[in-house]
Amino acid sequence: MKLVKRIAGTVSLLGLAAGAFLAGAPAAQAGSTCPYERLCLYFNSNYEGARADTQYSDGWLGDELFNNGPAGANGWNVQVNNNAASIINNTSETVWVYDDSHCGGNPRSIGPGGRWNLEALGLKNQVSSFFIDNRGNCANR
Repeated sequence: MKLVKRIAGTVSLLGLAAGAFLAGAPAAQAGSTCPYERLCLYFNSNYEGARADTQYSDGWLGDELFNNGPAGANGWNVQVNNNAASIINNTSETVWVYDDSHCGGNPRSIGPGGRWNLEALGLKNQVSSFFIDNRGNCANR
């Protein structure tokens, strides 16, 4: 019986310690949240800073701004074109990102649920357009 109480006491202490640790852990960056069925581009690497999210687009990022996520975040109201450092594909479709306007240039695919720092794809600050499979063509909003 003493062994059971000792084990229970140890488990309780471990639970309290874990709870204290988690309570002290910083909350997730608000900018990192990408709404369901959206493609999200972030001004900073690691899904931080201001966010631009969309379901549909005219396929050119020259008229899009980083104006989602936490107001005043790094990159707030900066033009998306050639300024994105990370991306989350929270759609159910494959997304193609391009280094030229109107879906031209060198395409890279990002599958559903994909999360990338664009530097790993050779596209940091180089994404100019995108296409979401099964959602129309690149130049059509």
